[in-house]
Amino acid sequence: MWGVCGAVGIEWGERLGLAEGWAISELSRIAAVLFVLVLVLVCGCGEGEKGGARSGGGSPEIVSYRQPERVIVTTDDASLPEGCHPDQVAGLLMSFVDAFNSGDQSALSRSFFLSEGPSPPDFSDGTYDPWSWYTVSNLEPGGRIVSGFVTYDQGELLRYFARRHEKGERLRLLKVSLTQTGLLGKDDNVGFVYAMNRAAADLDPSFGGPSRVASGQGAINCKNRRIFTWRMQMKAGDNRSSYEAANWLCTTPPGWRPGKAVVACA
Repeated sequence: MWGVCGAVGIEWGERLGLAEGWAISELSRIAAVLFVLVLVLVCGCGEGEKGGARSGGGSPEIVSYRQPERVIVTTDDASLPEGCHPDQVAGLLMSFVDAFNSGDQSALSRSFFLSEGPSPPDFSDGTYDPWSWYTVSNLEPGGRIVSGFVTYDQGELLRYFARRHEKGERLRLLKVSLTQTGLLGKDDNVGFVYAMNRAAADLDPSFGGPSRVASGQGAINCKNRRIFTWRMQMKAGDNRSSYEAANWLCTTPPGWRPGKAVVACA
């Protein structure tokens, strides 16, 4: 019966597929209609059973870029500095995403702190070691970077955010996991990794797949509550759903669905 569902195409119209010139008896018409109804019911039930195991299992996932307002913390670490527990870091990243999506330059400036150091061409003498940056990379399947953006300067970063907002770029945070403390020799610097969705009209549709999944890492200072490093990448041919792309981070709570809440852990 499942093979029939996959093979039969039903067309509603004046003719029901009998050879031209033949009349359709009333009994035959009733039998045909009953057969069609049985097929519709059986195929509909079967599709319901096969779907739902994962988002987008056969049709493109519809991603809403309305940012979730709720955070689900699956694990925490009491030794983390104040300001850098999972719910606090998730809240900061959600505020950044909201500001990015709305083009709020003041809020974006409060979310990030880059060192105002020289731009990359000035590194030729090897005397400057940048410790803060923002970088976005689009990768081919072999890992080669084919396009992207990098800056070490706060003003240039804000101008980049403004350009991306004009292009209609939107982000949606899925999960964030805290990694190590003590970055740059300071106890109140903590690293994190994350998964999100990223879409814009000028992004090559091959990057991130149908769900436009992206992932990366960053670092935050827990005292001033500002991000000072951010790395984000999208891979060509990445056909995972949002759920699959985020599944490697944190324990997935029962019943969790992307877009309903941000999952955070340590």
